[in-house]
Amino acid sequence: MAFSSETLFSVLNDLHSSSNAWAIKARVVRLYKQPSFANKNELGSVEMVIHDQEGVRIHVTMRPNIYEKFKKILFEGDVYMIKNFFVIENRNSWRTTNNVQKLAFFRTSVMAPYDAAFPRHMYNITPLDQLQHDQDIDVSLLRDVMGRVISYQKPFEGLKSKRMDFRIQDADNNQMSCTLWAEYIDDLLPILEENTDKPVVVCIQFARVLKFATEVKVSNTFHVTKVTVNEESDVFMEFMNRLTVNDNGVFNKMLTNTNYTIYEEFTKGKARVRTISYLKELMDDEHYWIDATVVDIENARDLWYSACKRCVRKLVTEPGTKSCVNCSEENPIDNPKFKLQVMVFDKTCNARLLLWNKACELLIGKSAAQLKGVYGECSDAIPKEIEDAVMDKRVLFEINLSTYKNVQGVACYTVSRCAYDDEIMGLYTKMYNGTQGSTSDDHGILTENSNSSPDVMDKNVKKNDKGKRKLFIDEDDEEDDAGDAVDEQEKCTEFHEVSAADLGNNAAGKTTNAAEKTSDAASAISPSDAVYTSKRRLIKKEK
Repeated sequence: MAFSSETLFSVLNDLHSSSNAWAIKARVVRLYKQPSFANKNELGSVEMVIHDQEGVRIHVTMRPNIYEKFKKILFEGDVYMIKNFFVIENRNSWRTTNNVQKLAFFRTSVMAPYDAAFPRHMYNITPLDQLQHDQDIDVSLLRDVMGRVISYQKPFEGLKSKRMDFRIQDADNNQMSCTLWAEYIDDLLPILEENTDKPVVVCIQFARVLKFATEVKVSNTFHVTKVTVNEESDVFMEFMNRLTVNDNGVFNKMLTNTNYTIYEEFTKGKARVRTISYLKELMDDEHYWIDATVVDIENARDLWYSACKRCVRKLVTEPGTKSCVNCSEENPIDNPKFKLQVMVFDKTCNARLLLWNKACELLIGKSAAQLKGVYGECSDAIPKEIEDAVMDKRVLFEINLSTYKNVQGVACYTVSRCAYDDEIMGLYTKMYNGTQGSTSDDHGILTENSNSSPDVMDKNVKKNDKGKRKLFIDEDDEEDDAGDAVDEQEKCTEFHEVSAADLGNNAAGKTTNAAEKTSDAASAISPSDAVYTSKRRLIKKEK
């Protein structure tokens, strides 16, 4: 694999597919292994990103048997002389470079020379404001982003994977929301938890750009993304030197962990409580609280699922084997977890919520393993322990709007946290409900002095107000908090919502017996009174 001193090196921009007798000198920016599509436990290929002396990048792919020849000498950051390779069209769905070509090794020769003078371009940072304001941004091109972490939330474990949301800010005060999944969290979280008193600068290399209606975010892409934190390199030092400092030499905005306890959130005024009807019209990625009552449990046959005790994901074994497909654990131990789908109502509207294990255990007071030990597999009958603990219970639910799904006209959100104990409810009533008597403003926002409990909301809001109500005005309304996780592939079961008029018509023909028994209920349910129906019960407005 030796090169003669007469070898002429081409630059990447000169390469074309009509020849394979090329020789280049390049530095490895990224080297990663790609699992096989047929079996993710097998190596499918080894991929690289390299750059030449002009800083031009190109993607490289090689089969596992080719990589075997070079694996002892190929490392990220090193410079190599590479000879004999194919130049082919780059058709990757997610592109690591903007080069329309890529290289494929076959009878390729690789040699690692000592070249201290060769340029080093390990990062290709895209400014945050460019990502936010470029309307025609190519989301298939993976980007490098860098910023100081200014807020974060501890990981949330969903059914498929673990997720952590955080927010970064650059030296020009531009901000962006970021999400890391699974093992990528381990590259950042330990440093965040240990360094809340000094800047934590992170670079997410080859991040995927996600465009929403009102926001652009970035997330890792499995295998190719690399997370680097507080690296002692020129790029990181230059960024640190540009950060704004105050007169005392202290950074203006210190890192904050947005994972307040529920108690702290309500005592410090950080909790943003809104009505369901108001939230349905929002298009952001924020988290809010709702004060709602559970009126139905919808997934009787799917109240708990089998999870692998090692990786905590849904337990699925390889066909013909007894190993977990997610972590390859042999003979994995079944660790049942709750998954509860409920319908809630808050006097303005109804919504479907999805509660995972932690929230369910808080409400039910028992583990899924305990109930599965008593009842076995789920059936059409809801266990008494669950029905007694959940049905008709008034709860404060924290939800994130990024988890919204529209299922037959009914909102579906994932719950990240919940509270119903007397202490939290007392704080909520004291801090945010105030005294009775105030009315809502033109936007349906209840003032701080209004009482927004279910018993008084109808008294405080005009009859022709269709929603758009908030329970209180939060001074920190513009504060950006990262979202909580959701398994985006989880499907909600079918639910039919009946209009108030239809309910009124149906009730008119079906309430004769009720009228005979109760004179006060002679009219039973009128169109103006009927606001929600589920498979089991009907809720009427309080008079």
